Amino acid sequence: MRKLFEMSSLISVEDLSSLKILGGYELVIISEGLAKIRKEGYLISIKGTDIHFDMLMEQSALLSFTELHELRISKELKEGEPYET
Repeated sequence: MRKLFEMSSLISVEDLSSLKILGGYELVIISEGLAKIRKEGYLISIKGTDIHFDMLMEQSALLSFTELHELRISKELKEGEPYET
């Protein structure tokens, strides 16, 4: 299947109740209270209440939650790269 429109990479939080991801990503883990997603060298960690996917496709996802407790985006270190605080 050929892509007709090029999608740019995007991560957005809407109304503190959903997270939208456009572009390639990797689902690391999902449970009722935790989700981790890897995207372009970053690890996105979400802790909340009643986390679930409303839409899950190859190049886009929509993740919803009743209550957001923590949203953390951290750069993943490459092997041999020093850790800086």
